[in-house]
Formats: sequence, C-alpha cells, structure tokens
Amino acid sequence: MGEKTDAVKAGHRKMWALGDYPSLAAEVIPSLGEVLVRAAGVTSGDRVLDVAAGSGNAAVPAARTGAKVVASDLTPELLEAGRKQADADLEWRQADAEALPFADGEFDVVLSCVGVMFAPHHQAAADELVRVCRPGGRIALLNWTPEGFIGQMFATMKPYAPP
Repeated sequence: MGEKTDAVKAGHRKMWALGDYPSLAAEVIPSLGEVLVRAAGVTSGDRVLDVAAGSGNAAVPAARTGAKVVASDLTPELLEAGRKQADADLEWRQADAEALPFADGEFDVVLSCVGVMFAPHHQAAADELVRVCRPGGRIALLNWTPEGFIGQMFATMKPYAPP
C-alpha cells in the first residue's frame, strides 16, 4: 500500500519485538483470549485463524478446545515467543493482517484479541478477515477503545514512542 504504510508496519514490528510482550500480556490481559474464544463459540474441529495473534493470547485457548488453529502475526519475535511457551498444538505463521496468505473461506472462525486494531488500514484488514472466513462463519474481535484506560495510556505514551 505504499512506502508510508511499509514504514508504519516496520515500526510496528520493531516496537512489538522490543521488551517482553508475552510477560506483559500474561500480566495485563491474561483472560481476554479465553473470553474471546468462549464468545466466538470455538469448539473442537473448528478451523480457527487468530490474526495479529502476538504470542497467542487467543490462539492458545482456542487450540485447547481441540480446534485446528493458526496464529498469525506480523512480528516473528512474538510468534517465536508464543511457540516456546504454548501448551497447545497449533501452527504459527508470519502474516500481514492486510494481506493474509490464506484461501478464501479457509476458516470457520477468525479471531483477534487486541491485535488487528493496530493494522494501519482498518478497512483492508477487515476485508481480509471477511475473505478468509467461510460463509456463515464467525469473526470475533476484542479491542480497546480510545476512551478506555488503555487507549488513554497509549495517547499519553505516543509522544515518547520510537520513530
């Protein structure tokens, strides 16, 4: 989508690779993935894609149900961290939420737990979620709002973010 978008995505990859996101996620949002998986009605045998999965906040609980799960993320370091700590069988795949490398209708359920909301082009990402979900399938997202605590925290931190 252009040089500016590529730069934003490179910045995202760099930012998410800094520090220890898996530990932070385990401390700050430990149950959100499980809540999302339950709300989406994920069950054994479902084909599930977790988009912008990070270290597997939703992918791991989905896999524990017996679903066949693919965790996708733009940042390979997060995928590797998830792979190392996961206590469930699932596939880890680097992928851009705005250009998913999956077939049309490949998944019964498409999830994102505080992940896809960081895509630079929301419409492009939404179009991809719909494209890879089978007709009659389920798409479930859990996102922060700008008005909530996390949104306000990000607004406060924005001036200090690395370029």
